[in-house]
Order: sequence, then C-alpha cells, then structure tokens
Amino acid sequence: MTYEQLKQEMALQKVELTNSERSKLYMAGEEVDFLPFGFNSPDSALLPLYGFTQKQFRESLEVKKEFIRKKKEDFDMEGISLGMSLKGIGRAVGSKIRFPENDIECLEECVLTDYKMLDNMEVIKPEKIPFMKETIETGHLLKKAFPDMGIRTSVAGPLTTAINIRKAEYVLRDMIRHPEELKRLLQFSVDCSLAWVKYAKDEFGSISCSFADPAVSQNLVSWKNFQSFSKPYIKELFDGIERITGKKPGVHICGKTRKIWKDLIDIGIENLSIDNCEDLAEAKEVLGNAMMIGGNVPPVTVMRYGSISDVIASVRECIEKASDSPCGYNLNTGCQLAIGTPWENIEAFIFAARKYGQGARKGHLCKGLQYS
Repeated sequence: MTYEQLKQEMALQKVELTNSERSKLYMAGEEVDFLPFGFNSPDSALLPLYGFTQKQFRESLEVKKEFIRKKKEDFDMEGISLGMSLKGIGRAVGSKIRFPENDIECLEECVLTDYKMLDNMEVIKPEKIPFMKETIETGHLLKKAFPDMGIRTSVAGPLTTAINIRKAEYVLRDMIRHPEELKRLLQFSVDCSLAWVKYAKDEFGSISCSFADPAVSQNLVSWKNFQSFSKPYIKELFDGIERITGKKPGVHICGKTRKIWKDLIDIGIENLSIDNCEDLAEAKEVLGNAMMIGGNVPPVTVMRYGSISDVIASVRECIEKASDSPCGYNLNTGCQLAIGTPWENIEAFIFAARKYGQGARKGHLCKGLQYS
C-alpha cells in the first residue's frame, strides 16, 4: 500500500469516540468503535516529526504547549506528563545525566561507588530538588493551559532505579557478594520513587502513575535473583503507588518476561505492557484472566524500518492473537517508539487499529478481523 492509498482509506474510516471515552467504555465491557490503542512512550519519536528537538522540548514551555496541541489534533493523544524519566531518581540523588540536543538522556556517572555512602544518603525531598520542583511548576502551567487534560507521571522500577544510582555491573555482582547491601539500595530506591509520587499527588490532587523496570528482564536477571532482589520491591512500589494515587499503576518490562508472569500475577498487576520478544497468544493464556495485556508491535524492525504494509500486517497479527483476552487488550508497540519512526508508519498503525480493531469488546475477538 502506498501512502497516498493509505490516506484515501483513512479518510473513509469513521471515528465515533475519543481515546479516553473508548477506553472507559471498553473497560466497562461495552462494545466500542474500535480497540483502544496507543504507542509506548511516543514523545521522543514524535518531536522531530513536528520539527522540535529534544532540547527545545525540555527547555521551552511554549514548545511543550504546541506539542500537546499537535498530538491531540493529529492523533487524539492527550494528557500532561510530568516527565520523570527512568533516570530521574538517580539524577535526584547525585548521579550525572547528560542531555543530548536531539536524543534521550543518558547516564554518565553513578553516584554510589561505595555502600558506606548510602549511610549518609537521605530519601529525597522532591520540593527541595530544583529540577523536580521545576517539573511540578511546569505541570501547573500546562494544566492551566489544558484544564481538561489529566496529569500523569512515571517512575522506574526498583532495580532500574538502583542501576541509575550504582553501576549496573556492580549491582549484578552485588547480588552474589553484597546481597544485604543491595537490598538496602533497593529499599532506598522504592522510598525515593514513592516520595516523588506523593509530591506530585499532593500538588495536583489527582494523577495517574506507571512504572517501567527494564532491568528485571530475564535476559539480564535470573528467576532466582528476581525472587530475592526484584519481586518484593516491585510489590512495595506497586502497592505504594496505589495507596498514594488510589489507582493501580500500569507496568512495562522490556525483554523476556515469560518466567516471571505468574509472579506479576502474585504482585497484583492489572495492566502489563509486553515486549515484542514475547508471544501475545501465550501471554493471553497465562495472564489473560488476571490482567489486561498490552503490546506488542515491534518498534524497531516494524515501526522504524518496516513498510506501511509491514505495520498493517503486524497490527492485525497482534489483534488476532490477543483481542479476545478475558481482562482486555490494549494494542501498543512492544517498547518505546523509536526516534526516526516515519510519520506514514504511525498513520499505518492507526489505520490498521481502526480497521481490524472494529467492534471491540473485552474478551471477544474484534469484528474487524473479518475484513481482508
């Protein structure tokens, strides 16, 4: 399919609901115009498509406003993000982060080189940390500009936060050599993350919060080490966010997660975003009765480098595999939308979601799958 043909067919599609309306009705068990969908962390990929650099977005309130307007107008994406990255807590406690002109931030130096330093490190007070205070102030200005939009934030999972405070290779070694010290660091990570969530909640009254924990991928951490060094701290973070916000957080874990799926059920997770290296049909069988699953169109091989036809085929395959999941399914990319993703592939994803996701109802295959 050419881009011109795609645009012609998209013009004929009927959209009856906003994204927020669709999601609410779908989760209530109602049939909706088409399946709820989204893109995993799309902002970094969308900014250059609108002619903005990452630096401009970080530093300019007016760029933020214009970007929010454009996303809403073009893709019905709405919401005000407070922008706490995976590295935010590490930065808050002293790790050095570099901010490229037109790329996501990267870790340059971890603050914790010796566990004796942890004795003198206090749980953060976000209102006293300049970049966190500025994030909240910007959030208030954006809320004033877009009063009908909700506020959302995010934090990293405990192990991911830990490797932004202490070098990843040290943390992995600590699982064997210094397990109790590592557990102190993980508890500190949870406490700092919850301090940020509470600060945001106190400032805005109502927020939603999610977290990602790529460091616990089974590509990196064994199931045995997950039991000792991740599961109890993920549980504490998960419960803490729910206690503070009144809402259970959505969770994303990169990479292989199959071995820990039943552990995620134990934790109480109700909304899990699954990477594209896992099979959605298998996830539905194991997780579908316990939680809503999301994913997992490949963000690099398909969304970034694939053709329009590749994107459409991948979206349809995901809908075929998972749209009848008992607790619901959210069509999404398997991980963060990659910088450099072409505009036409984003529209191809939306077109396919609307076509094959027609007549979506939780626990039932979408009626749109009957179309060729």
